[in-house]
Amino acid sequence: MKTANIKLSLFNYALNLGVMGVILIAILRVILLLYADGLYPLASVLSAIAVFLAIIYLRRRFTPVRWFGIGIALALLFTLYPILYTFYLSTTNMKSGHLMTKQQAINQLEDQTYLVEGDQSYGWTAFVNPGGEYALWLMPDEGAGLLAFPGEPLEEVPPGEKGVGELDEDRIPISLEGYERLPQNKTVAIIAQLGEINFGEDPNIVRIRSLREAAPLKQKYQYDSDLDAVVDLETGEIYRPIDGTFTSTEGAELAPGYIVFAGVKNFDSFLGNPGFREPLFQILLWNISFAFWSVALSFALGLVVTLLFEGLPGSRIIRALLIIPWPIPVLISILIWRSMLDPDVGFVAPVLESIFGSSPAWFQDKNWTRIGVIMVNVWLSYPYFYVISAGAIRSIPHEIYDAAVVDGAGPWNKFYHISLPLLLRILMPLLIASFTFNFNNFNVIYIFNFGKPAMPNTVVPMGHTDILISFVYRLAFITTNVTNYGLAAAITVMLFLLIAIMVVFQARFTNLFREVD
Repeated sequence: MKTANIKLSLFNYALNLGVMGVILIAILRVILLLYADGLYPLASVLSAIAVFLAIIYLRRRFTPVRWFGIGIALALLFTLYPILYTFYLSTTNMKSGHLMTKQQAINQLEDQTYLVEGDQSYGWTAFVNPGGEYALWLMPDEGAGLLAFPGEPLEEVPPGEKGVGELDEDRIPISLEGYERLPQNKTVAIIAQLGEINFGEDPNIVRIRSLREAAPLKQKYQYDSDLDAVVDLETGEIYRPIDGTFTSTEGAELAPGYIVFAGVKNFDSFLGNPGFREPLFQILLWNISFAFWSVALSFALGLVVTLLFEGLPGSRIIRALLIIPWPIPVLISILIWRSMLDPDVGFVAPVLESIFGSSPAWFQDKNWTRIGVIMVNVWLSYPYFYVISAGAIRSIPHEIYDAAVVDGAGPWNKFYHISLPLLLRILMPLLIASFTFNFNNFNVIYIFNFGKPAMPNTVVPMGHTDILISFVYRLAFITTNVTNYGLAAAITVMLFLLIAIMVVFQARFTNLFREVD
C-alpha cells in the first residue's frame, strides 16, 4: 500500500512537472519575443509570473496554495500590471510618433526603400503556385519581359521556355508552368503581402511599389550599432537619437520615433505650467463638487422616498416604479435627458418658458450645465440609495424607537437622533464607494455634453464640466493632433494618488474599518 502511494505521488509530481514545463516553455518563448521587441515592462511581469508559478507548482511545500496560483497570476497580469504600466508610461515620452520601442522603430526605418534615379520601373503581373510561392512577370516600357522569382536572378525568358506560355496582347504570359496567374481582384487582396517580398537577387532586387508598378528599390536607412545612429544610405546623412527621435545635425527628424524615459517631465508639464495647472485646479474642485453633490442628493432623495412610501398600501408597485431608472441602460437614460433638455427638440425649455418666461441654457452656461449633469446623475443614482436605505431602515430595531417615544421624542427627533446616525453608520462604506465611483463617472459627463462648455485660454481644450478622467480621455485621444499618452498617464497617476488619499482619509475619519464588538 505504501509503495502504491509513493508511485502515485511520483506520478502526480511528474504530471505537474510535465504540464508546468509546457506552460513555462510557452511563457518563456513569449518573454523572449517581448524582450527582443523592447517591451520590457510586460516581459518583466511575465518573468515574475513564470517564477511564481514554477515555485508553487514544482515545490511540494506549496501544494496547499496551488489551487489559487493561476488566479494570483491572472490578477498580477490583468490588475496589477495595468497599474504599474500606467506609472511606467507617466515617466516616458509616449505620444503620437513615439508609440513603439527603439528596436521596432529601427525595423520600420530599415524597411523603407528608395528608387535610384535613372533605374527603370516595370509593370507587373503576379503568379502563385500551390505551395503559396509567388513569381512576377515584369514588363519594361520597351523590350522583352522578365521573369522574377524570390532569391533568383532576373532573366528574359521567351515564350515556350522554362514553362512560359504564349503572350497575350499585353505581353503577359497566358500561363506559367506550375503557377496560376492571379487576376487583378485577387492581387489587390494580397498587395501588402507581395510588397514585402524581394524578387530577384542582390543587387538587382525588385519590389512592388503599387498595384501597377514594381521597381529595383534600395534600402533607405540602416542602423549602425557602433554609432548608435541611423545612416541614410542614399545621402550618407547620419541621424543620432535625441529624446526618442533620430535627428540629423541640421535638425531633420526621422519618423517614427520611439519611447524613452522622460523622468518627471510629464508631471512638470502640468504642475509647472499655469496653462495646465490653473484650469486643472478648477476641474479638480468641480470634480470633488460633482461627486459630493451627486452622492449627497442621491442619498437624500433615496432616503426621502423611503420614508414617504415605506408602509403605504401598494408599496411593492411603488417600489417597482421608483427603481425604473436603475435597470435602464445609462447611455439610454442620459441621451433621453439630453433630448428633453435640448432647447430645439426637447419639451423642458418650452414648458419653463411658458411658466417663467425663459429657460436655462443647459448646454451653454457652465453653471446650468453643471446643474444639469448633477440632476441627471441623481436621477440615475437615487434608486440605488432608495433600495439600500429601505433595507437599512428595516434593520434598525423597533425597540429603539419605542424607547424614544417613551422619552417624548417626536418624528423629527427620532429621525435626526436615531434613524440618520444609524443609517450613516450602516451605509458609510457604500457612500464612500459611491463617492469614489462618481469621482470617475466618465459616462455622465461625456455623454451629456462632452465636458463642455469650453474653458478659455487653456493649453489644450478643457471644458467647464470636465472631470479629471474625462479630461485625461480628451487629452489622450481626441483633442489634439498629437495624442500625448505619457502626459495622460501622468495625470492618471496623480488622479490615482488623489483618490487613494481621499479613500484613506475617509476611512480614517469615519472609522470605516473599525471592528464592532
